[in-house]
Parts: sequence; C-alpha cells; structure tokens
Amino acid sequence: MLAEAGHVATVFVQDDSTADYVSETVEPGIVLVRMNSNRNRLHGSLGYAACLSYAFADMVRTMIEKTGPPDVIEAQDYLGIAYYLTQMKHLGYPFLKNIPILITLHSPAFIYLEYNRVPTYRFPEFWTCEMEKQAIMAADLLISPTRFLVDEIGRYMDISGKPVSILANPYALPDETAVAGREPGSENKGFTRNKIVYYGKLSPQKGSFELLNYFKDLWDGGFQHPLHLVGGTDIVYHPEMLTMGQLVERRYGAYIKSGLLKLHGKIRPAQIKEYLEDAHVILVPSIVDNLPYVVMEAMSLGRVVLASRQGGQREMMEDGVSGFLFDHHEPGSFERQLSKILALTDEEMQRIAVSACQRVRDNYAFGVISPQKSRIIQEMRDKAVQDHHFPFLHQEKTTVPVALSAGESLLSVVIPFYNMGAYIEECIRSVIGSTYSNLEILIVNDGSTDGASLKKLEFIAGWEKVRVINQKNRGLALTRNEGARQGRGAFLAFLDADDRIDPLYYEKAVRALQKNDNVYFAGAWVQYFENSSEVWPTFTPQPPYALVHNPVNSSGLVYKRAAFLEGGLNDPIVDYGLEDYESVVSMLHRGYNGVVLPEKLFYYRVRSGSMFRDITLEKLLYSNKYITEKHADYYTKFAVQTVNLLNANGPGYLFDNPTFEIKVSSQTAKESAFLLKVKSFVKRSQRLKKIVLTIKKLKR
Repeated sequence: MLAEAGHVATVFVQDDSTADYVSETVEPGIVLVRMNSNRNRLHGSLGYAACLSYAFADMVRTMIEKTGPPDVIEAQDYLGIAYYLTQMKHLGYPFLKNIPILITLHSPAFIYLEYNRVPTYRFPEFWTCEMEKQAIMAADLLISPTRFLVDEIGRYMDISGKPVSILANPYALPDETAVAGREPGSENKGFTRNKIVYYGKLSPQKGSFELLNYFKDLWDGGFQHPLHLVGGTDIVYHPEMLTMGQLVERRYGAYIKSGLLKLHGKIRPAQIKEYLEDAHVILVPSIVDNLPYVVMEAMSLGRVVLASRQGGQREMMEDGVSGFLFDHHEPGSFERQLSKILALTDEEMQRIAVSACQRVRDNYAFGVISPQKSRIIQEMRDKAVQDHHFPFLHQEKTTVPVALSAGESLLSVVIPFYNMGAYIEECIRSVIGSTYSNLEILIVNDGSTDGASLKKLEFIAGWEKVRVINQKNRGLALTRNEGARQGRGAFLAFLDADDRIDPLYYEKAVRALQKNDNVYFAGAWVQYFENSSEVWPTFTPQPPYALVHNPVNSSGLVYKRAAFLEGGLNDPIVDYGLEDYESVVSMLHRGYNGVVLPEKLFYYRVRSGSMFRDITLEKLLYSNKYITEKHADYYTKFAVQTVNLLNANGPGYLFDNPTFEIKVSSQTAKESAFLLKVKSFVKRSQRLKKIVLTIKKLKR
C-alpha cells in the first residue's frame, strides 16, 4: 500500500534460519529484512519476547547506519516488539534522534491473555505485558484500527494523554468485487439456507465458549440446524491444560456424534471462499476483538455476518443494513438475531450482501486507507518535537523538585573502600579511561586495616582527579552517604572497588539524565567477570516488579546528586548488602525514578568472599521485611499486583530475570520423634551445634 503511494517501506520479519540478517528488495519500493532473533546472542540472558524486541531495535540501528534515517518507524504493540527501540529513543541514543515512532495497536497480550485465561502475572507473560504497555506509552503516535480497542486499552493503562488516530487496517478486496462497473454483491450467486458457519480459531477470546453454550441451548430446545466450526483448534486453554479442540470434543461430543456440531479444522487461505461463500450466516461472537478480518472476508463475499458488540466488529457494520449485531450481555440477543437472519427472504439477503460489499469497499480498500495513512505520517513528522520527559508507566509526585542548572556537568564517582588493595587500581583506571572526562574520583576509605591496601591507597592518592577520604569504619551504607555528601558534582556515581566500568557508561548515563527532566538515576546491563561470564540484563525499575525484586545493579548507578541526597541515602539498618536496594525503593517512593541503558556497560566481579555471596535466607527475609515496612504506604498502592506477582512466581529473592519462566516448589519440613531427639542432643553440644550450622549454611 505505501509502496504504491510512492513510499519506500522496509519491512522487518523474524527468520531464525538466517545467521544474522538478509536484506533484499522484493518489489519496487519494498525492502524485506529477514533477521535472526538471536543475532545479539542473548537467548541465554533474555526470554523470547525480550530477545526479539532487542534484536529488532539493533536491526533498526544497523539499517539506519547502512541506509540512513527513515521518515518514520512503525511497529505493532504485540509482544512489546518496540520496547527496546522506544527505550533507546527516550534514553537519547543518537541513531533515533528526530525519528518519530508510531505504534499500531493490534492485539496486546495484556488484554488478550486475560480473556484467554492465561495467568498474566506469571513470568515471562507478566514482563511481556509490561513491555507492551511501556512501548505504547513511549510511542510518538498510536494508530488504532478501532475506537473499541482504544477504550479497552484504557481499562489497563492511562493513555488519555497520548495522541491517537483511528485508522482501519486495509483490506485487499477479492478480484471479482474490484471489477470496474460491477455492482457490489452481484457476485453473490446464492447460499445454502440454514448453513451456519463460525470461521476462526477456537479460543475463549473469540467467544467460542459463549457460542457453543448458545447452540447447546438451541439444540436442546429442538433447533435442528448444525453449526460448522471452521478454523484451528490447537490453542491451549490454560486452566485445563487442554487444547480447545480437546475441550470441545469432551464437552460437546454428543452433538458432534449427532452431526449438529461439525469441526472442519484449520483451512488454507485459498480455501476461505470455498468454505464461506455459500453460508447463510457467518458468526463472529468474540468477547473482545480489534478489527477481525473474517468480517471483511465474509462481507466482501456478500455473506451476512452476525457479530457481537463486544469488539471492533461493531464498528464494521450497520446493524440490520450491512450485517447484524448481538450483545453477549443481553439475554436472548443472539437467538433473536439468528432467528431474524434465518427468516430473511432471498431479496433481503441480496440487499444486505450489496450493502456489506459496499461498506468494505468504502471503508477498508487500499485506495481509501493509503491517503489517510500518508496524511497521518506527514502530520506526525511535522509535529515532531524533542520530548524531555521519560514515559514511565508509574511515577510518584516528587516531594522536592530537582533540576539541573545550565552548564552543570561534573560527575563525582564515589568508591567505597575497605581492604580492596588488590582491585582498586584496575577499578580507578577504568574510570580514568571513561569518555566522560569531567569527573572527580572520591575513594572513601572505611577504616581499612590491611597494610597492602593502605599502601596502594597512598600510591593512588597522588593521581589526577583522585581524592582519598579517610574515616573510621562505619559500614558500607554510611560510607556511600559520606562520599555523596563530599562530592562536588551535579552528578553522582557509585562504584565498588573491585568492579569496573565500560568507557562509554558514564557518558551515556549522564546523557540520559540530562535529556529527561523526570529521570534521576541511570544504570546499565551487567557483565559478570572472574568467577562468572553471565550477563545480567537489568530493567528500568517500576512497581510492582521493583517492589518484589531489585531490577537494577544498585551498587553502580549514576544519579542526579541532589536527588540521591534528598531521597536515596543508604539506610544502615537495612544491612546485609540490601541497603542500595532500599535506596532504589526509597527514590521511587519519592518520585525520583530511574532508567536502565540496555547495554553491557558495567563489569561486576564475582569473587568468593564478597559480602553478597555471604548472604543467607534469614538475612534476606530480615532486610526485605524492613524495606516493605519502611515504605508500607508505597507498597500498599500496589498491594494487589504485588501479591499476584508473588503468588505466580514465588518469593522475590528467588528470581532476577522476569523474561524467563520461573518454577517454584516447596515442601513441608516435617519432624519425626527421632529428629527431635537428635536436635535436642545437638543443642547440648556447642561443638556439634557449630558443625550443624556450618552444614546448613553451605546447603543454602
């Protein structure tokens, strides 16, 4: 359609048979890019939907660098395909500068999964839904084929402030209806009376259960006409863990056996006309839908459609003129409308057929939609402005506004130090090698006692931009706070003495903070090294997920320093290495939201003997309890979502990546009389008690 209007369209499709990607011109004005969803080698770090979204964003970057920037980028909402792309744009990635991104609303999983009874708080479905919502919120423009879908999305997220254009998807009319001079509907060569057809996949969302219940009541009351089900039956109904076909055969086997219910199964596109063209009526009973193409297919063939009002299909026809509508919420509505259709004369059927064909031609033909789409794109380009407000799904009102003054750019890098002489030089050199040069390095020595470490500090203290602050041992939380207070920069970064950074980290983090007036800290993905080579893809922290698990590398964030001092100071009472997580929750609670750069820009050393590797279940339970109670009013706002997340995935300390499925199991630790005697015996021996405690710690 766009190519015929003189545009050049580049279309991206997933093709995992390619090693990386293949780009080819398939028709004049159409470039097809087939890409491997694992082209970034992230399948071990991101689940399917997130990995595909990342591959798409990186593929767009590759094509822009190769062929230049497009006028506009369009993606659909489904599976959050544009999640990483829209994140990168709002984080200030240069390759997306001044390029509008529009999202065409199609079939968001956060709606459809609910209607199909799929647990939407279970990972990875929960995160897929979050990616969809975030991409919708971050788009420059939303296009929806129907007003119904806009209203339905509004039940799940607030898009009242988003620009939305209602524009139907185009439909290629069958050749016979497109012949010049032919009367619409004249190809209607007749129909088989009382042939009732449902065409589409069997699924709860498509109203399959309601439809079958209607017909069961009709058949039990003496109705003699069969129902033809045409379409796939392999969708899984999750509450029963059966396919829809299996479920229908179990529940309605008697009607199948009697010939009243006929299952034709999945058909090829070329067979659509064969199965639909002689139907008396075609049923579209969806309980939620956008712009079902089956309606266009049936109407363009001159068939009478009976559709529910619970979907965009209600906008596709005029009741009683070009089709018929019934209401699931109105008892008897379906039966009355079906009876009315079956009683229509041939002349009345022909009149509706003509009207149906004409409505498709007038509203959905390529020649109708194309100029509207071109106009919308041009208007979006003309109105494109730089947005300095990151589109969070949730952000509290800040208690004390924090703004940067013009010209403020100094970054204070605070490195807490305690007997880390073996690693500190490597850490410092990574900071000095940063492409962000306007920085100072503050090493806060928290009462180190190791001679070699103290000697190393003396050596480094003379380096340019380095300042060493000595204090009595006060613990990590207060050491970080002291460094933040001593810093002189508008920006602040923490870095543990045994970690290091990528040269581009601080430059990109500060750019994101400068670009967005409502962003107060920034992090990045983490590459583990030394005793691990895994990647931790961290996530922009948002409730409810951020309230059950820390989604960021909170020991290595970059802040607007005033925001950290106001809302993020580490609380030493948290203890056990979770004080930086509490700091993140505290900042979110106060409206000081943060973001994550989706790149491996931080290097986290995994070594034996580190504080976090010494953590136990009891420490985690204590710290998490303290955090939730300290921020009880904030947690209360998201109590329902938080409970659902925990029920679906287990305790938050057991997972760290919502893009993968989590399997949780538990067992009751029953105690026999013999075991109670053993415990009593061990308690009387200090030596045995120490041995048992050591074993229990190792097992955890």
